[in-house]
Amino acid sequence: MLNHFLSQVRDQVSKNIEFVIGDSNHIEKAMNYSTLSESKMIRAALIFASADTHNFLKNESKVTLATSVELIHTYSLIHDDLPAMDNDDFRRGKKSNHIVFGEADAILAGDALQALAYEIIADDNNLSDESKIRAIKLLSNACGKNGMVLGQHLDIKSESKDISQMEIENIHSLKTGKLIECAVMLGQLENISSNEKIFKSFGRNIGLAFQIIDDYLEATSSSKKLGKDINSDEKNKKSTYINIVGIDKSLERSEELAKSAIDEINDEKISNSEMLIELARYITKREK
Repeated sequence: MLNHFLSQVRDQVSKNIEFVIGDSNHIEKAMNYSTLSESKMIRAALIFASADTHNFLKNESKVTLATSVELIHTYSLIHDDLPAMDNDDFRRGKKSNHIVFGEADAILAGDALQALAYEIIADDNNLSDESKIRAIKLLSNACGKNGMVLGQHLDIKSESKDISQMEIENIHSLKTGKLIECAVMLGQLENISSNEKIFKSFGRNIGLAFQIIDDYLEATSSSKKLGKDINSDEKNKKSTYINIVGIDKSLERSEELAKSAIDEINDEKISNSEMLIELARYITKREK
């Protein structure tokens, strides 16, 4: 059931990505190269699953919002792989954007993806003006100076340093968790009866769990399976959940976070929440 759901989401969002980017110049080719690479599209799926708990968002708007989040996520990966950042040569099973298109065009492609993410929300004819403003604010807050960008900064500054579990959780929550939380909240647009605190807490918990599992997989899996360099953290002397608390406690913490997220949804008897719960479980059990 979950695999079918994820496949449907990927199909709709990938087709829309092709449409909104186009293929008329070199920068668009660089944008397509990374956004259309094989991807789990968990953030996109969370928007659909969150929106399915109510009937206020039209499917076209779900696709728009999911596309927007995936554009932002891909921009962050392109920039994260740059020599000035993590200096990684592979992403999603193939050469990183800057290896193929050069550093300058990789930076520009990332910049263009970020701008396009906001543009397509503004152009959505099915969203109210109020919802468009809220969506853009949610997204900009998640990826800006108090969100993903700050998390990336702190991640780089923590290299070769001994930091606490509280500090690594803060970095992970900013670097990865904010955009995942944002995806859950975007699915609640125009739902005036939504329990905002419950959905925010759900997104926050699974966002941290997601990055903990990322750290675990990078420490225990293979480059072929993950589609990226598994030696990146070691090479960059990164602080990870694994090297701070160990593998067993990391897995315990991710499961604890997922359980807490699921329990909150169940306790509130959120309707049509089955896929949200399945995604929370998948995040801690995934193998790539």
